[in-house]
Amino acid sequence: MKKIIYILTICSAILMVSCDDDILERTPLDEISEPAFWKSGSDLELYTNSFYNKLPGWSGVGFGSAQMPDTGTDFGLGTGAGSRLNGTQGIPDEANRSLWSWDEIRQANYFASNVDKAVGEEANINQFKGEGLFFRAYFYFDLLKKYGAVPIYKEYFNNLDTEALYRARSPRNEVADFILADLDMAISLLKTKANLSQPRVSKEAAQLLKATIALYEGTWEKYHNGTAFGVTGSDGTAYLEQAADAAKDLIDGGTRSLHSSYSGLFNQTNLSANNEIILWKQYDFVGLGNSFGNDAQVFWPNKYSYALDAIRSYLCIDGLPTAISTLPTTDTELANIETNRDPRLAETLMVPGDVVRVNIDNSIVSWTAPNISESVGAYEGQKYRIPELDATTGNFTRNTAKILMRYGEALLIYAEAKAELGTITQEDLDISINALRERAGFDFIANPTAKLTLAPVTDPNWPDYGHSISPIIQEIRRERVVELMNEGFRLDDLMRWGAHKLFVGKRPKGAYFETLISDVSGSQDVDENGYLDPFAGSMPDGFGFIPERDYLLAIPAEELVLNTNLTQNPGW
Repeated sequence: MKKIIYILTICSAILMVSCDDDILERTPLDEISEPAFWKSGSDLELYTNSFYNKLPGWSGVGFGSAQMPDTGTDFGLGTGAGSRLNGTQGIPDEANRSLWSWDEIRQANYFASNVDKAVGEEANINQFKGEGLFFRAYFYFDLLKKYGAVPIYKEYFNNLDTEALYRARSPRNEVADFILADLDMAISLLKTKANLSQPRVSKEAAQLLKATIALYEGTWEKYHNGTAFGVTGSDGTAYLEQAADAAKDLIDGGTRSLHSSYSGLFNQTNLSANNEIILWKQYDFVGLGNSFGNDAQVFWPNKYSYALDAIRSYLCIDGLPTAISTLPTTDTELANIETNRDPRLAETLMVPGDVVRVNIDNSIVSWTAPNISESVGAYEGQKYRIPELDATTGNFTRNTAKILMRYGEALLIYAEAKAELGTITQEDLDISINALRERAGFDFIANPTAKLTLAPVTDPNWPDYGHSISPIIQEIRRERVVELMNEGFRLDDLMRWGAHKLFVGKRPKGAYFETLISDVSGSQDVDENGYLDPFAGSMPDGFGFIPERDYLLAIPAEELVLNTNLTQNPGW
């Protein structure tokens, strides 16, 4: 992986174009191509390595950020409310036109236009062709989520081709079809993960990305049907079928499986031997320096916290909601909040007695109370923490691995797609949701109700998403929430579910202001029920998301001037 990182650095320098330049003003990539390039598989590898730098890593790498990928949503508290849910992102001006960025698409198309020039072993050439298609799909999906309908560019062109440059937006379902077609081809070309000698994009990664995108588009079209964001004549069924099929293909392939430990997924520096992991990012702070390390725990908790609603999502250990179960539970005492709850809560949340640090001499420092000035809502995270100090540096490791794709996601996608289609069976639940619960530590023999069935008990506290959904979809969504807690999926889920009723006009709250907290914090804003209310002053009216506008971002105004064939998104 170290070799890959070095290559990425070199290749990024070769391919770098200014992010402030408009697509019309950039130097064509073919002008920087070496005459002897595009001859071999090694050339293809060098070019595709540049795409890996574009994959998301830890936020604030080298700059002291703890890790709360869901911050800014209703589940993750930071020092300020997220601009997307708060409706404050605005229309990008001239200085922010780079938000409407086509650099990655252009580079992927340039690769596609040259890849067939290379000669070598067919399987290796096909691998890199597949990687190029995977990344073009990945980059297009990002644009689809942000802007919906966008122009489709299937080929590389230079900055003199004004007909191509000034192309109109294609309907979002056509964009989705284009993306999924790329992934179908990628799946046919890529090697399986077991047949790759390096941690690269695999067939399984393309299958999972296809399932992810098809589920996103299918649920988007279903729950935005009849609105300005929907697709006329489509309820998303065709995409939901593709999502279920792609996820099932991955499951049936048998090349990936659930790791034995839930927490063991997130507190590692090397995931190469973990059979659940499909794509991940490795860090090497000591070997490569600050830009290749992360501060996932060095500056923990660094003004991040879970929200009360996130904590309340976890079932009891008997598989029943807290409102139904006869087991004693509480969310007013941090010391007992994990008692009788889904074991994943204990692997996610810090409570008194948890290990903060294991010193070099093996002495242990335990967590006693939250640092309110640093954790906002007092629900400090345990996920991604490696408490053992690194013997090399004498500090917490800066090499915590970043998971980008894992097999557990495929199980959740399969269950959700089948439930949305109305075709889910008990067998489907058993190979997906119940497999995840069993891995988490639920005992189906001691607690038969822990096993999800097609007729789950009614939870009086089920979230109101603003539309009617079946009990089984409610519980599958709950499972998605807790299994993927703080892995960066929450914003996308809220958007595709059309779930603004969950958060508009509301403020995310923190922990109950009990003695444990008040003894170390002094005065804090609390709500009428005694829970921390950190945004009471800055967001008195709650999230200001405008449902008729904020499900998509605005296209920068300058782009509309440059390309009169473009139209603005609804509400802007």
